[in-house]
Formats: sequence, C-alpha cells, structure tokens
Amino acid sequence: MSARGGAGVFGHTGKRGESMKHTHYRALLLSGVAMSLALPASAQQGGMALEEIVVTAQRREQNLSDVPISITAMEGRMLERLNIATTEGLSQFTPSLHIYAEAVGSEKYTIRGIGRTSEDLSADPGVAVFLNDIYVPRQAEANMAMFDVQRVEVLRGPQGTLYGKNATAGAINIITREPTEEPSGYLEAAYGSFDRVTVKGAVSGPLSDGKVYGRIAFNVDQRDGLYENLTTGESANNIDVVGGRATLKFTPSDALTVSVVGDWIRSKQDGVLKSIISDVPGLKYVFFTNNPVTGAPRPGVTPPTQEAKLRTARSGTNGRQGMETYGGLINLDYAADTFDFISITGARSEDSYLQEDNGRAKEVTSFGTTDEDTWSFSQEFRLVSNVPNDAGSENRLAWTVGAYYFHEEGTKQADTYRNVPPFSGIAKFTQRIDTDSYALFGEANYRVSDRVTVTAGVRYTTEKKELGVDGVATRIPGITANGPITPFINANFSTSDSKRWNRLSPRGVIDFEITDEAFVYASIAKGFKSGGFQGQPPAPPLREFSPEDVVNYEVGFKGEFMDRRFLFNASAFYSDYKNLQLQTFDVNGAPTTSTASAKSRGVELEIAALLTDRLTVRGGASLIDPEYKQFISQQPGFSDLAHTFDRSGKRIGGVPKHNFSLMADYVYPLDSAGTITFHGDIVSVDEIITEFGTLWGNAYTKGDVRITWENAAESWSVSGWVNNVTDKDYYRGGGPVAKYDTDKIRLGLINDPRTFGISTAFRF
Repeated sequence: MSARGGAGVFGHTGKRGESMKHTHYRALLLSGVAMSLALPASAQQGGMALEEIVVTAQRREQNLSDVPISITAMEGRMLERLNIATTEGLSQFTPSLHIYAEAVGSEKYTIRGIGRTSEDLSADPGVAVFLNDIYVPRQAEANMAMFDVQRVEVLRGPQGTLYGKNATAGAINIITREPTEEPSGYLEAAYGSFDRVTVKGAVSGPLSDGKVYGRIAFNVDQRDGLYENLTTGESANNIDVVGGRATLKFTPSDALTVSVVGDWIRSKQDGVLKSIISDVPGLKYVFFTNNPVTGAPRPGVTPPTQEAKLRTARSGTNGRQGMETYGGLINLDYAADTFDFISITGARSEDSYLQEDNGRAKEVTSFGTTDEDTWSFSQEFRLVSNVPNDAGSENRLAWTVGAYYFHEEGTKQADTYRNVPPFSGIAKFTQRIDTDSYALFGEANYRVSDRVTVTAGVRYTTEKKELGVDGVATRIPGITANGPITPFINANFSTSDSKRWNRLSPRGVIDFEITDEAFVYASIAKGFKSGGFQGQPPAPPLREFSPEDVVNYEVGFKGEFMDRRFLFNASAFYSDYKNLQLQTFDVNGAPTTSTASAKSRGVELEIAALLTDRLTVRGGASLIDPEYKQFISQQPGFSDLAHTFDRSGKRIGGVPKHNFSLMADYVYPLDSAGTITFHGDIVSVDEIITEFGTLWGNAYTKGDVRITWENAAESWSVSGWVNNVTDKDYYRGGGPVAKYDTDKIRLGLINDPRTFGISTAFRF
C-alpha cells in the first residue's frame, strides 16, 4: 500500500535542523526506528493496522499521510482519553504548540515560538483558530469549544494561501461531530477531586425520510476553586462552564448537502488570583505597594511575598471573570460532475468581563476591570475539483479556487483604579474596532509523474482596520491631589485612525515518493498578519504598528511501514519574520505592541506504533529555537529608561525550547465481559522565559493514568483516572514584576495538583 493512500493516528511532520546535535533527540529518532524493526511477530502478521484519519487540512478530504504539511490530528475519542476539555490541553500533546490560558479572556497561543501579541482589539493572533471552518477572531472564545468534537487538526507553519490572514504561525481547525444516519447518542457523567462534576452528551439521528438529520450536544463542567484568598477568606479560580450545540443536516439530493450549526457557551469564574513566585525566600512583591517613582515603601500597605501554600494569595479584591459566546454557520456543498461548490457562512459573538487585583496586597491598592463585546461575520465561496489525481489515474490536476470576506466590530472598555500616590485616580478608556477583509485565493496540485507532485497557490488579501479610543481620568474622592491623576492618561481625549494593508501570500510544494510507503517534501510559504494601532493609553495620537510578514522554508518526511502498523513523521523548518508583533511596555508601564525582525527554526517528530494487537504507543517531540534578529525591548517600569535594553540575538520568550510526550494504550480482552484499557501518558516541557529574558515558567515532567472498562457491546463504560500522578507543581506562565527584581520574583498561575476522578458513559 502506498503511504499516500493511508493515514496514522498521529500525523505530524517535524523539524530537522541544527537541533539534531542534541543527543536526546537523536535517541528519540533512533528509538522510533528501532521500535519499527522490533515489532513482535504477532504485530507483523495478521491484519492489524493503525486507524486511518481523514483530514481537510488542504480544504479537501485527504488521508492524513497524503498531506505535505506539518500537521497533527487528534480524533474525539483520543481527546476524551487524554482528558482534553479545552483547546489549551492540546499543547501538551502537540509538538511546537504552546497555549497559555492564564484566565478567561487572556489566552496566548504560539506555534513554533510565534503567536499572540497584546490584548488590544486591533492586535490579532498569529495562530488562526477555526471552528468548523469559521474563523474565531478571539482566542479566548476558541478555548471553550472542545466538546462533542470529531477531530482537531493543528497545522504548523504559515497557512496564508488557504486559511488567510493571521495564520503566520499556523492554524487550528476544530471539527465537531455531524448528525448520524442512524439513531445514536451518548451520555457521560464524571466526578473528581475538588467536587468537579462533568456531564456531557449528545443525541443524533434522522428526522425525515433520510433527507434531514439532526444532532444536539451539551456540556456542563463545574469545579470548586483551587485558590484561597487569605485576606477575604474566599475561594477563587473555580470552573463553571455550560455549553450546547445543535446541528441540522439536509440532503435534498445526492448532490446537495446543507448543514446548519448553532452553538452557545458560557464560562464564569469567581476569583482571579495568581501566586507570587520568589526565588529568594522572603523577597517582597512591591508592584503598587511601593511608591512607583521613588521606590520607597508606602505607609499602611503590606507588600506580599510567596506563601507557604502556592495556591493562596493575599488580594484586597478577589476578582471575577467570564465569557459568553454565540455562533452559527450555514455550510452548503453541491457536487457537480468535476468539482464541488462550497459556501460557508458564519457569524460569532463574544461578551466577556474581567476584574483583577494587580496590586496583590491585602490592602486595595490597584485593580482593573474590562468589558469586551465583539461580533464577526464571514463568507467563503470555494470551487474544489473532485476528480482524483492519484498515481495511476489519467487525471493529473487537482485545484481549489475561492473568495473570502470577513467583518468584525466591537468595543472594549477598561477601567483602572490606582490608589498609589502620586498616581491616585480612576482611568477609563474605551476601544472601538471595525475591520473589513477581502481575499481571493487559488491552489493547484499537479502530478508530474507517479512519484512527483508539485503544488502552487497564492492568496491576495486587502484589509482595512479602524480603531477609535476614548479616555477619561478622574480623582478618587478624599485623596489629596499631589500629582498626576494617573501615569496612563493625563487628560480626557477622543481619537481614531484607520489604515488599509494589501498582501500576496504564495505557497509552493514539491513532494517525491521514495517508496510506496514513504515520501519527502519541500515547501516555501509566505504568511501575513495585518497591522494595527496602539489602543492603550496614553493617547492621542494612536501609534500604528506594521503588518507581520513571514517566509517559511520546510522539508519533511512521512512514512507508514509494516502495513501501516508503524508511522514516523519528521520535518525541519526555518521561518524568517519581518515586523514580528510583540507585546512590550512603554516607560510608564502601559502595554504596547512593538515589532522586531526574528527567525525561528527547529525540528518536530512524531511516531505511532501498533506493537501488538493489544498495545499501541504514540509519541511526539519538538525542539524550537526562536530568536530575535533585531529588537529593542522595554521592560515594565515607570519612566525608567534603564529598563530599555537590546534583545537582538536573544531567544524569543513565551515558548519552551522543547516539549516531549509519550502515551500508551493496552487493551486487555475479557471475552464476553468486554475489555479493560490501560492508558498512561507522560509530558515533559522545558522552562519558559519572558520577553525580557527572565524566568516565566519552570521546566516540568508529569504523567497521567486512566483505566477504562467497556462492555462487549461497547454501549457501557466506566473509567477511573489520576492526573498529575506525582503531584508535580509547576506554573503555566505569569510575568515579571514591573521595575523591581524582575529576575527574582514574578507572578504565576499554578497548575492543578494531583486529582482523581471516575466517570461512566452510555452509548447507543
């Protein structure tokens, strides 16, 4: 069987670069090859094979191993075994993907070291997230979409030709389950540590004479807060998520299919606390507890330090946050004789709020609130050839052409309370965004010979953004006016600006089948992310930042061996960025978006092996070296030019150098009593630094285990699990303290401790 006609459970191509000098990665590669050569006889004989996965990464249905892109695909049952309830969970099992979900509305996605910048409405992510092919502009919204999922595809590297703007680092496409032709469904209930209760399910089937099918799915996930506020006595950082989705599928003829999907998700969190992490025992956190100009301690304020229990904090304000999202789409697919016509119409909205204490003292010194409300609309038309051009067929050409429109508008209001003389006051500012983007795109895939295929494509995008900002500053009643109202806004103002950007995003690929089981490819692709404006005060005037452009060079290998019982994928890449958009700070400590020239290079590997008819092993690893070519950074600090420094030639922050995962599933048959499946996985992640070169997240290794019994009819199952078996403490990210001891003290959001749980599920 040709490797181009099959697929594995994991399909990702890695990176091969100078990192191959690292011994542990050579060992991983050699162990993967050795594993394929050492498969037991029981696996080498008989009809066993790894499960095939069909993906739509190139906007057409293909077997995963046919796609000359660095891609990982996970199906829904695997997501359930790994306890992945949000998009954030994908990062631990996907090479080069790192997602730091600090809070509802504050997510950071990176692929190969590149991702999100600031939280301004005009600043876009570098990882494009799609839900059923509909672009989700706010990544916090995307983090809540993981229920009743058919599969997730993570594409690494710029995907500008077929996926459009803001895919400079890559794209994540979440595909939910469709209605079934026969009645089916499931109901699952779980209970775990900290009173975590999860209930989810779906019902699906025909509604009218084989012409109309429907599916309704829901998800409820609730858990007590893991943090305690030692000042107020309240708990914090709980989970409270409720969501539902309804899908209708119409098939009025053999050629026409129309799908209508609507979803709603609401997430609330009481308390927004972070831990103070101090590398020096007793070192004080003094942001907003000392005078921000002189550095002298403030009378009547107690600077906090690291607590004996990491999941505790002392904040005068406990905080709160939440988000509610709605979405809908209409997908029309008409199959003509030689091509398919596809129309995808979608709309999404999100409404979020946040209140958080950023002074961290038991006295109320400083806190901020935000309220954001946005909605977006998109329309895409595609013509996709449907005549196969596989080796041996007369047809040699496959093609895709299309047009795309995207509109987004919304507002964000941010209020800042400062009781920190000499900056005592309340600052309010409101951002208003209006974005229109148009694109034309096309890609052709031509089989030069039975073993050589060439792909070429291009996308033209024109985008206009308009940002308006209003600001107001007032005194706090009863506090002496002994200085500026606030360092962020010196006077009331109202200002706006707009700009249009145009870009071509080409892509070229050549792939060569070495044997019927393996092929290599080489590609070059460009991507672009539109520019924007500094929407944070002080203002006016608004300061424009340039569009982000990237050129990515990549080579890869994909192979399926021993009748698809062993899969090995690898790739190496080099990405060259111009005007890489980064969050930094001005001399007042206000967040801004800066640009830099940068490069990122690395390797990624994935393997999957069916060792016996009972044992399956999968693994993935990446080694990434993102680096600034030229960048002058401003570390947080108030009017302190000493915190402006040259980061040129230094590592880009926010991403680990390496991450590694390994998982195994062993199925033990019980004859008529069903089966027992033993699952174990281990994840290892390197330390993470900030954009300023200081420690952000410590290195860690953790493991999970799960045991599942399923009856012979596969209708009932019971599972028990332990997550974070060794009770490893690490934190998913944080940041330095403005101006003071940035290399010794920081904020962190600590991971969940060791947790236990049990669930039962019924399927029909």
